[in-house]
Amino acid sequence: MFMLIRIIRNLTSEEIEEKIRKFEKEFGMGFEKFEELFLGQKLSTKHARVYFEWAELVDSYKGYMEEGTLDYAVEEIKDFKPEQAALLTPKRVELLYRLAALRVESINDLAKKVKRNVKNVYQDLQALSKFGFVRLNKRRGRTIVPETLVKEITFLIR
Repeated sequence: MFMLIRIIRNLTSEEIEEKIRKFEKEFGMGFEKFEELFLGQKLSTKHARVYFEWAELVDSYKGYMEEGTLDYAVEEIKDFKPEQAALLTPKRVELLYRLAALRVESINDLAKKVKRNVKNVYQDLQALSKFGFVRLNKRRGRTIVPETLVKEITFLIR
């Protein structure tokens, strides 16, 4: 038995770079050339989906490079096995929710704000990171700053 989970999450900069490289490899050109051909009507209208997705990826990545913020969300449907779903404990789901609502400077800061043990918070963040729900960013030496990637999680019961 599987549990379906619908996730809307932000992509990481590495995931965006990977998607851009995939398009470049698939079409044998950079976005600027592809855009020139598409807008010049030298490519068929069936390339419209590719054009808009690629344009949004490039725009998001440029924004990230210029401003340090990244805003590109995707919707995913994942089949979670019972043992995977069991890892989404109420404490972890609450931590994810609180991380999205709080501004934190480190894992220690998050633990203080949610009034939990640092070691347990770190373990929960590692588990959530494996699902792609959070990202652990290293900053200023050894400081790790957790960041939520998830905008929405929906559990689908069939």
